[in-house]
Amino acid sequence: MKPLETKNIHSMVKQFPAALLLGFLCLPVGSIRAQAILNIQGANMHTEPNSLMHVNGDVSFTDGKLEHNGVMEITGNWSNTNQNNNEAFDPSSSGDVKLITGLQEIQGFSTTAFPTLSLEGWDTKRLLINTKVTGKLNLNDLQLDVRGNDMWVTNPATDAITRTSGYVNTSNHPEGRLVRNVTANSSYYYPMGGGTDFRYRPVNAVAANDGVLAAQFQNYDPNNDGYMRSSSVATNFNVINDKFYHSVTQVSGIGSADIKIPYSTQKDGSFNGLAKWDDNKHWTDALYHYQGSEAGPDGCDMAMHYHMQTGGTQRLALTDTIAHDDIFVVTGFTPNGDGKNDYFVIKGLENYKSNELKIFNRWGRMVYTAANYRNDWAGNGLDMDTYMYLLKVKDMNGKERVIKGDVTLIR
Repeated sequence: MKPLETKNIHSMVKQFPAALLLGFLCLPVGSIRAQAILNIQGANMHTEPNSLMHVNGDVSFTDGKLEHNGVMEITGNWSNTNQNNNEAFDPSSSGDVKLITGLQEIQGFSTTAFPTLSLEGWDTKRLLINTKVTGKLNLNDLQLDVRGNDMWVTNPATDAITRTSGYVNTSNHPEGRLVRNVTANSSYYYPMGGGTDFRYRPVNAVAANDGVLAAQFQNYDPNNDGYMRSSSVATNFNVINDKFYHSVTQVSGIGSADIKIPYSTQKDGSFNGLAKWDDNKHWTDALYHYQGSEAGPDGCDMAMHYHMQTGGTQRLALTDTIAHDDIFVVTGFTPNGDGKNDYFVIKGLENYKSNELKIFNRWGRMVYTAANYRNDWAGNGLDMDTYMYLLKVKDMNGKERVIKGDVTLIR
């Protein structure tokens, strides 16, 4: 590609340490090289398809209108310092902005809406502000560290994010997401990874409606963000994954979605359940889920499938459910003070969130009741006889179960 003869632009670059665009620039097929900071202050800049603008330094956008249809290569940082939410690029733009060197940042006061953003070079690219891509996000083989900000791909095409081994890192901050506009019944990939002990644990989502869906992968103990693994309504048998968790948010327009999370039994551990952080600040069973063998990236050999029905943000963690006995009620007890079988014992109550016990005599009169019974009734004041019991238990999801039967009091 031959350089474009633009004497006025080249002379401006040589004269000043920074190229300052204040008027109108039309860049047809060809190329231009700016050898320092490119400051765009109120300029209307238009680039044609197949044109190349190479900036050997930073680009600072203050105001103006960028109709970009070519390629812009940047060796430094991009900054949008506009205070009026000017997203820099005109929505009609179809060009590519390439970050082509080492560590580079997208900065500023306002969100930039890149037509296409490509990560190239040899080091991490970082977001210091929420950023949009209206065309394609090309990760290639690099890390995009969002650092608590949102990376939003508004193009609803399923291939709007491409990669070889690149990924979006949301693990360096408790906030920050990969956000995508999605079309109903289409499969979308959220390529997320990172962490000190590196993992690549993407999310796959199929939404029931058109809308916006965001995902986050935190490659560390949920306790670090206040989602305490010990705060489970069934702590005695649910072991919450201490290595990582995911968050999925129905931002707008989505009634339900099918979510798939891959994991490695060798690196992550063995799991057979999925927990969800609820409004009462507990981990509870996520309900509509199942797991299956499935080869995936980074040594993943299993995947947890979850049907998300409620709106807002759902924080999801893999769980290991230890087998336990269900409710077992003794058929009789002998309250004679010998320390053996002195109480009416119901085994398994500890596996339930709450319970209510009622005891009736043979004529149907209630002779005892207790909320959250603790195996401490000795039939005080009652004669030897057979009594009827009614037990209601609620599991960790609030589902109620009723158990009826007879028990004999022997004196």
